[in-house]
Amino acid sequence: MNTGFSDKLRQFIREMPKAELHLHMEGAIPVETLFHLIRREGNEPSIKKIDDLRRKLCYKDFEHFIDVWVWKNTFIRDEQDFEEIAYQVLRRLSEQNVKYVEAFYSPGDYRRKGLSSQGITECLIEGKERAYRDFGIRSELIVDLIRDHGPAIGRQRLDELTPYLGKGLIGIGLGGSEQEFPADPYAALYHEAKKRGFRLTAHAGEVMGADAIWTVVEKLGVERVGHGVRAYEDPQLVSLLKERQIPLEMCVMSNVRTGVCRSIEAHPIKQYHQEGLMVTVNSDDPTMFNTSISEEYLVLVQKLGFTMSDLKRLSMNSIDASFMSAEDKERMKSQFEKEWQRLIEKHCGRS
Repeated sequence: MNTGFSDKLRQFIREMPKAELHLHMEGAIPVETLFHLIRREGNEPSIKKIDDLRRKLCYKDFEHFIDVWVWKNTFIRDEQDFEEIAYQVLRRLSEQNVKYVEAFYSPGDYRRKGLSSQGITECLIEGKERAYRDFGIRSELIVDLIRDHGPAIGRQRLDELTPYLGKGLIGIGLGGSEQEFPADPYAALYHEAKKRGFRLTAHAGEVMGADAIWTVVEKLGVERVGHGVRAYEDPQLVSLLKERQIPLEMCVMSNVRTGVCRSIEAHPIKQYHQEGLMVTVNSDDPTMFNTSISEEYLVLVQKLGFTMSDLKRLSMNSIDASFMSAEDKERMKSQFEKEWQRLIEKHCGRS
């Protein structure tokens, strides 16, 4: 691709109005902030400079990624760290014209350190509110119940965090090891969460097959599916996802860099989009995968042939698929329409 055109395309995409629905706070910590956390502890001799950290953030497969994820978490030592994490993550997103974020966080990863779910949540809320004041970026939190910990612990976490519902916390998610911990045992917990007013999503079909997606849709009653890469294995499932317009929170570079997909070209996102499924574009763990929400959109154009019209549709999908109120969705759609029009006039000239 022509270098000048590529630079203009990159700038266009960076300026696009965006929303992000599948982002893990702890996987999005800017590399400079993560490096500071590591060096603060002073006990990691393998990480002397940022390039050492970047090399560490490369993976052989999904299990290797989980190992590095756990290693990275050891450098988050205080509840107060989460305020700065939220602030810096949202600052970085605002620089890419991201207007709205629904971000996962996993307080259960820190319970052995004595960090409370409530304290982590309160600090994240403080950080995201500070980011809104400084950058105008709106955000809500989704607590990852972590399937590896079991539904009893999940219920305990739900009880602890229900007081924050509507005060910065909007929903629940289910990450962790799909292959070792199926979602079925979480059905009752998800039904209880729905009664309380939590919005529902769950990771499924990232590592495991179509059956895992069926489970979260039919038994857990999720409103969105995290990843859903392997839905194509069951045409009946694809038809259901299309008919119900159940959003798929797709994360292309994450899937490639964990080996879930062998290449960008092999990723099913274009197939799903062309077949009329509700597809959204997300960066998952951008620091961990050396990507960004802008890069995710860029590869769709450069590697998969998506058009500007496709990008606009995808950006609007993220509003439709969000857990915002109907009124907020309409306001944000209107804002996006105006920004898209200005952007096209700026970069392409008036029609």
